[in-house]
Order: sequence, then structure tokens, then C-alpha cells
Amino acid sequence: MLGKILGNRYEILEKVGEGGMAYVYKARCRLLNRIVAVKVLRQEFVDDEEFLEKFKNEAQSAASLAHPNIVNIYDVGEDSGVHYIVMEYVEGRVLKDIIKENGSLDQASALEITKQIAKALSMAHRKNIIHRDIKPHNILVTNEGIVKVVDFGIAKAVTSSTTTAIGNVIGSVHYFSPEQAKGRFVDPRSDLYSLGIVLYEMLSGRVPFKGDTPVNIALQHISEDICFPEDSPVSEDVKKLVLKLTQKNQAERYARADDLIKDIELIQKNVSPDFSGIDYNSCKTQKLENLGAELDKIQSAKKAEKPAEIKEVKEEENSMTKKPKIKHKKFLTTLAVILALIASIGATAGGFYIKDLVKPKQTSMINIENMSVEDARKALEDMGLKLVVEKEIYSSDVSKDHIISQNPAEGTQVKKNYEVTVVVSKGGKLVSVPDFTGENIDSIAGMLASKNFKEGMVDPVFSEEPEGTIISQSPSPYAKAEEGSEINFVISKGKESVIVTVPNLIGNTISEARAKLSGITISGIDYTEDPDKEDGIIMKQSPAAGEKVESGSTISIVVNKISGDSQSQGSNGSQADSTVKKQLSIKLPEDRDSIKVTVKDSSGVVYDKTVNPKDLGGVLNVPIEGKSGTSKDYQIYVDGESYYNGKVKF
Repeated sequence: MLGKILGNRYEILEKVGEGGMAYVYKARCRLLNRIVAVKVLRQEFVDDEEFLEKFKNEAQSAASLAHPNIVNIYDVGEDSGVHYIVMEYVEGRVLKDIIKENGSLDQASALEITKQIAKALSMAHRKNIIHRDIKPHNILVTNEGIVKVVDFGIAKAVTSSTTTAIGNVIGSVHYFSPEQAKGRFVDPRSDLYSLGIVLYEMLSGRVPFKGDTPVNIALQHISEDICFPEDSPVSEDVKKLVLKLTQKNQAERYARADDLIKDIELIQKNVSPDFSGIDYNSCKTQKLENLGAELDKIQSAKKAEKPAEIKEVKEEENSMTKKPKIKHKKFLTTLAVILALIASIGATAGGFYIKDLVKPKQTSMINIENMSVEDARKALEDMGLKLVVEKEIYSSDVSKDHIISQNPAEGTQVKKNYEVTVVVSKGGKLVSVPDFTGENIDSIAGMLASKNFKEGMVDPVFSEEPEGTIISQSPSPYAKAEEGSEINFVISKGKESVIVTVPNLIGNTISEARAKLSGITISGIDYTEDPDKEDGIIMKQSPAAGEKVESGSTISIVVNKISGDSQSQGSNGSQADSTVKKQLSIKLPEDRDSIKVTVKDSSGVVYDKTVNPKDLGGVLNVPIEGKSGTSKDYQIYVDGESYYNGKVKF
């Protein structure tokens, strides 16, 4: 991949990492000349068309998240079978590596990192985007200490693929919520549970639950409280904070990330939040870590017995008159418990989730508006209800394939198998995108609003075009896009400045000065008389020699002019050509308070100043000079426009 250019835009520079889903490369965007990160999907994902479509949709949805604690997604594309995501390149470290290196983090650092993650989640949840895979591996910390969450929405696409779901569960089982372990509907509180696990790991240096198999760990998420070691230096308030985040019942956790942020800020101010109902001292310390070993032990014992012995045990079990031996009774009781667990675990596809088989006869209808049809259908199925799409209509307020309205309403009591009808959004109408290229970015607000589009990301670049001019746009002009969607722009920030050094002009003649100047022009010439200095040489200049100015700047000078009709020059005493001085009188427009007057001759600018015509009586006298018997053509400009052209004889 090194050196390859994806989408005729992203030049791969080096490989910086890899994961179970993709390889990560550092790349350069040739259009905007900036460094980006490019995630290239592994080959095993690219043959699943359903996955690719979901993956693209989720990535595009996540791209709408603009927040300092979220790694921005810039682009999603495909080039010759290579599927990739372009995102913000972050200089920093993965939180998982930081924990491994330090063993654990101090309480203050852990709380600050948690607060920044919660801010990212708050923003995403407000846009109905659930991360689903919060873990230290997906958290980056920049060199400046800014926390950034990566892969928003990507986990949904991965877990929707039947060919990859198992691998994803194994990779994230230490962090997922009880409802994820059961295969039930997830909501923002599921992300907060996972964040609680991450906070525990930062404070303890380890995850709370360990086991030989993913099943073992999943069972602990479902049944075990999270407890800190007795000698843990973590404060009681923070322990309760972790316990509230990781409640098994979603309703008992924080309802919103904003509520978590408020409690963290109280603790940071040494104020105890209201943790009524949360008693850390009641934390259960029982563990199921030996369940896997116990299961293996039972299964080994079962294999060791002869068929006849097994038959005998069954007969004793079914007999109402003959009592089984104590050791068989104990064995059968344990075996029954274990096999019940195996049966309930194995009842789901993949074998890693536990379905709740007991459904209430009636249930309270939940709010599914603004949810995707896929998520709503799954949520209703978990409640024993059915989803029926009544109709689909265009909507610029609700995203495509998301629910606009529902019947019955939230809170209505419904029976099992009840059909919930919904109206689904087809997204905004597809309309033609206007051509904004060549327009100034500050002047298009009205056109955007009239066409029902929104201004998206604006990237300024150096260009020969005037500052603010739109160079390109995405989507392209006349392409079809959803009404109400965003249009991204690349605009000019003007020519790139070239800095030059002002040369020393003192002692030079005007013609010598012009020869020395590069990127600077003489804009104004004033005169002084010093008989001790040579006639015609420059006495002063502004800016001074050595100053740094932008190319295209101007300089004003003061030239020594000795009175007299002629001067002797040369050692032979020959008479020089006489110089004649005159005044060039210019009648100025009197309808303005301030005008800029520029006078030029064949040698360049001889006068360039802003004046008030009223202060001059409407007439400006500009001193000019020339050799006796000659004539010069003069061009006069007022406010940059040609005002008068004429010839003067000397």
C-alpha cells in the first residue's frame, strides 16, 4: 500500500497500526495538503455487500459528528476493490497502551479522561448515534492531553455482519453491557456502562471481569457487581460513580452523559454528588471465574462414566421409590444447573448471548421515533412486539430509514405480538446542487437557504483567486443530493504571502533605487534641500532598510533637491542640462471627503497620496520637474481609476 494513491487524492505514507477490522495508514491529502489517517478494510470484509453498505452508511452518519473529543471522519471511499475511511490524524497514544505502561492512572487523570469521553458521547447521543464499542482501544489521547473517541457507529456495521459478529464479541466482551451480552436492544446507557468499565480499568489497571471464555465473562457482566480491592486508594464517591455507571438494569444507570459529567465535575470540586440508592458497601464479591473450569470438570466426569452407569443414574432419578446415592444426587444437581446454563447460552446464534425467555403478558410501549427501522424492529422484538411500516415519506428533519411517527404512542399498554405501525422517512428529496464556484463564501447564505441546503465544512487554501472565493464544492455542481443536506466548500485564502527585505536606498538616485527594489514599488516622493548633500540623492526612506514587508508593498522616499536653474558637474566645469520645476495643478472632484490621487510619468509613480479636496480648495498642486526643452506625459488616477492624461513641456 505504501506510495499508493487512493481515490486520486490520498497518498499512503506509512503503516501506523492494525486491528481486527482494518489496517491504519498515515496519508497525505493531495487536494488540501494535510495529513490524514486512512483505515483500509481487511479483505475478509470486502466480499460482504450487506456489510459494506451498512459500514458506509454508519461511517457517513458518524461523519456528521463535529466535536473536539471525537476523531473526525472526512471521507469514505472505494478504489479498485480497496474500501477505506479517511479520518483525522491524531498525534498521540492509545489509552489501552497508557494503562498498560502505568499499571493504573491516578484518580484525577482518570476522571478527566472519563469526562472528555462523556462529552463525546453526549454529542453523539444527541444525534441518535450510539458507539456500541467503547473501550480503551478506541480512545486516543493527544500529546496535548485532549481525549478523542474513534470509530463512532462502526461497531454497529461490524456486529450486523454474521461473518464477523463472533470475533467482535470476543474482542469487546470485557467492556460490553449486560444487554449486549443478552443480545437485547442497546441505547445510550449501554455506552455509559462500557465507559464505567473503562474508568474501572484506568483506576485499577485491570478489567473487572476475567475468565477462560467469552461466555464466562459475559455471565459476570450479567450477574456480578463490580468491586474494587479492599486496599484500593479510590475514593468512596468515585467507587459509587463506577457502580452507578455499571448497574445491571439500564434504568438504574445515568440516563444521559450530561448527568455523568455534572457528577464528575462535583467530585473534581471535592463535592459529593447525590448517590442515593447506591450503596458500595453492599457490593457483591462473588465471582463466576471458576465456572469454565467447573464446567470442564463436570463434562470430564460425564465422559469417564460407562454407558451402563449413566443409565443407572437415570433410572434412579426417575424412580419414586428408590433413593439415589448422595454423590449421585449432588452430581445431578450440579449437572442440572450447568446444563441449564449451557442450554440457555446455546439457544442464541453464535452462542454468546442469553435470551430472556420470559415475556410479560402486557408491556408499556417505548418511544421509537427518530430511531432507525432496524434498531426499532429489534427493540420491539425484544418486547414481543412487531413493527409494521405503514408508509414512507420524504422528510428533511428525520434521517433516511428512521421513524417519523409511531402508533401506539409511548407509554401505551400493549399485549404480546401487538403490531406497532410506523411512518418512515425516505430522507430529503433528491434535488440538483447549485453551482457555487466563483462565488464569495460570505455571499451564499441566501442561495443556500433558498435551495434548502446547509453550509458544511469550509477548508481555506492558498490560491490566485481573491480571498473568500469558492474554488470547489462537494457534492459537485448539478449533482443530486438530499434536500437539507450539507455542502462542503474549498475556498481561497488569497495568495500565499512572500516576505522581502527592504534594501537601503539612502544615497542612491531614484533610478538607482528602482533598480535595487524587487517586489516593492516607490509610491511617494517628497523633496528636501540640503546644500551639503549631493543633489538628487535619497535622504530618507520608509519603511527603513532591513524591515520585512510583503511582496507588492510600497515605499516612500525623500530626495535632496538643491535650488538653482543649473548645476556644474564634471571636472572640466561643463554646464549640465538645466532642470525646470513646475506645479501640476489637478482639479479634484468635490463630492467626496477623501480620495486617493496617483500621478505617474514614464519613470513610474511620482505622487501617491490620499487627500481631502475640501482642505485643498478643490485643487491639488503636484511638484514635477524635467529637463529644459523636454516634455513628459503624465497619467493621473483618482481612487484607482484613470482621471486625466496630459503632456507637460519644460
